[in-house]
Amino acid sequence: LARLEPAISKQSYIQADSVFDFVFAGNASNNGVKIPQQQTLVGGIQFGASESVSDVQTYEASLAKKLTSGGTFTVASTVTKTDSETSGFTFNPNPSWQSIGTLDFKQPLLRGFGEKVALSEVKLAKNASAKSIQEFKQTLHALVTDTEKAYLQLALQWRILQVQEWLLEQGDSVVEILELRRAYDTSESDYAQAVATVKQRSANVISQQAEVQNASDQLKLLMNNPTLAIETTTVLCPKGDIKVEDIHLSLRDTILTAAANRPDLQSLRISVDSQNIKVKVAKNATLPQLDLQAQLSFYGLDSGIGSAYSEVFNSEYISHLIGLSFEQPLDNRFAKAGYRSSRLQRVAAITTYNKAIQQVILEVKVAMRKVATSAALVSANKSFRIAQAENLRALRVEEDTLTGLTPTFLNLKLQTQAGLANARIAEFTSAVNFNSALASLYLAMGTTLEMHQIIFDDAVALDY
Repeated sequence: LARLEPAISKQSYIQADSVFDFVFAGNASNNGVKIPQQQTLVGGIQFGASESVSDVQTYEASLAKKLTSGGTFTVASTVTKTDSETSGFTFNPNPSWQSIGTLDFKQPLLRGFGEKVALSEVKLAKNASAKSIQEFKQTLHALVTDTEKAYLQLALQWRILQVQEWLLEQGDSVVEILELRRAYDTSESDYAQAVATVKQRSANVISQQAEVQNASDQLKLLMNNPTLAIETTTVLCPKGDIKVEDIHLSLRDTILTAAANRPDLQSLRISVDSQNIKVKVAKNATLPQLDLQAQLSFYGLDSGIGSAYSEVFNSEYISHLIGLSFEQPLDNRFAKAGYRSSRLQRVAAITTYNKAIQQVILEVKVAMRKVATSAALVSANKSFRIAQAENLRALRVEEDTLTGLTPTFLNLKLQTQAGLANARIAEFTSAVNFNSALASLYLAMGTTLEMHQIIFDDAVALDY
């Protein structure tokens, strides 16, 4: 859906720019005339015909173009064929062909003058197209980030499932030993407690299997891959390890990168530029309307269309027109109010941009802090996992040296297994959180696509 907006904006830009295309117009008409008319009497003698009879055919064609100065230039040609049949009169030539070639130029001199006004709609449409591209890019950044985080969550849920299955397996082995010792040194309470622990672990495995499926469906939804549609029962399984790599960050460089690359800031800068254009147009609208018109017409008349046009090109019969028209509302409140409104809207756009800069700085600082915290937790949880593994190893050494395994020792073993499982989960969770925080940082910096080596082509975004 987001990809449609740039294509729609591109068509709007083409529409705005099309006003400067050449416009061809044509017209043809046939007018048969038979009307009565007055006669002149001189000494009782009638002069003139009692009726006028003629057949008039008119053909018109014109080619006009709007200029970037705000004016319009038109080239027109009119051909009129007149066949007069009025009785008592002889016309020469009859039929007659009259040709008129006209050059017409209209240009506003104050209001509406210049490229800043004439091209304003084109520039605004171009800005709207560029803004839609940035909004699409922002959507793509968010989608890539959400997909990466969904993948990380799937990897985490799979790892938790693996740990819980290991924990269940270890618990079953302890219960088997207690089952063998029930006859001589294992109390019913000790055995029941161990069995309850294993049953709880079994329930945890079942619940975690559902969490894996949920995480898989969430990733499939974001991937939108027809071969792995959301309605399929396939459960996705991540490949490879989740690595934690050293990263060195500078707050100043990170903020500068975000200011230069974030699509939402680019979009707001475009909005400010659009408001500047609107202010210039609104200011021009407060000027009086003073328009210049210049027209030059060439005439030809003969018995044939070719010879009539020859007279036109010979420029023997010429008429010209030049004039000015003026108009100005006395109070001009409408234009002045529009100018004030456009300036206020520009102030609002600039304020919104400045506020967004502050928000970006906050997001960058929070993201950097999460990365640093997650990196520290990775190291701490790794040490915690090593300590828990060493604790369980020590118990196994003691288990091998003991002549008899007491129920208390075996319950301690269950607790130590659970501690190691929690430590493994915590270590992997901190690694996932580190990579998730890093993805959020790249999103805050506006470099998500670059970090994933995704090439974004504006031309491709506009082509749909």
